[in-house]
Amino acid sequence: MTLSAAQEERILQLNALDEIRKSTLQQTESVQNHGMRWHDLYIRDKSFKPGDWALLYDSKYKDNLGKLQTRWLGPYEIVETFSNGAVRLSTIDPNKFKFLVNDHWLCLYHKALRKDDFLRPFSTA
Repeated sequence: MTLSAAQEERILQLNALDEIRKSTLQQTESVQNHGMRWHDLYIRDKSFKPGDWALLYDSKYKDNLGKLQTRWLGPYEIVETFSNGAVRLSTIDPNKFKFLVNDHWLCLYHKALRKDDFLRPFSTA
């Protein structure tokens, strides 16, 4: 049995189409791997410990960003951390109101230095 020229051309086109599909899949996988490596390179792990201070993201300003509007509330004291990413916060006022939030809504707050603490390394005494 011999194939006509049109049938042979059609088989060649189908084989070429399959090769194009395979190369496209390889290129897509390569681009996704590159994106994952970039993401893993620049992501920072947040680790909170009891006694640290944190700022809480206020999502009500997510859509309406004013020029001088702050999006962070706090600072709050971290009382307890859980393995599932939940963090128990406490207000720093005398009432000590406690509540739970997800750690994705937090960023670490560094306490402000007093003037004496700042100048101590520079003193010659």
